[in-house]
Amino acid sequence: MSPLWIVIIVVGGLLVVGGLLTWMVRWLRNSYQAEEERFMARLREELPRRGWTFLERDDRYAEVFNEVQRHTELNPMIVGFDRRPSASQAHDIVTGQHRGRPFLGAKFFVKDPMDSGTNGSLGYRDVIWVRLPAPRPTLEVRKVFRLQSAVNDGLGVGDIRVGHPEFDRTYQVTAEDERFARAVLTPQVVEFLLRDPRRCQGFWIRGVQFDVYDDFAEQRDPDALLPALDLRCDLLDRMSPAAWA
Repeated sequence: MSPLWIVIIVVGGLLVVGGLLTWMVRWLRNSYQAEEERFMARLREELPRRGWTFLERDDRYAEVFNEVQRHTELNPMIVGFDRRPSASQAHDIVTGQHRGRPFLGAKFFVKDPMDSGTNGSLGYRDVIWVRLPAPRPTLEVRKVFRLQSAVNDGLGVGDIRVGHPEFDRTYQVTAEDERFARAVLTPQVVEFLLRDPRRCQGFWIRGVQFDVYDDFAEQRDPDALLPALDLRCDLLDRMSPAAWA
């Protein structure tokens, strides 16, 4: 085969591949825009019916994110270096009440000093947080691998045990106040975390905000937002009122 034909085949192949990639990018972009238009239409229907509000951007809400980060525990070995993420922008903000509880759904533009070296990394974080009746000590309940749980046991890492063998093997509990943690982890909460079929990997409490470790598609989409809020409220409903007294 002559060099000319080789060049023609290579160039032709590159043009075909480039054309396919361009078509795919355009198709994905158009598909996302169409889906976004559909869920934004659903949101516009729900806003007046539920008394919710929506803002495309209001950076004042970034302080809500930063206040939550102030309640995360810092590593005392890192001296003079604040490793907590911080938000500078807030986009796609949905606020209101669900089942009598105030909530915030938002997309925060965040700098995380712990990612990508000392300069940190920038990226978006989507959240759906429910506001608690009162600020409370930091508490985290998170599902862990069985091997990690066994290692934590062996190392004596500060993991609170509630006395339920299956739960203690499956979840790691860390808290500023052990009494508060035990008040929150009622038998109903323990059974819920073990048996509920939804993809809940635990939860945390930081100040006045409550969140669940789950996967939600889009906080602006009522079809994703409402189930996420129900999951959070279902957990809070099973906690003792004494925890907030």
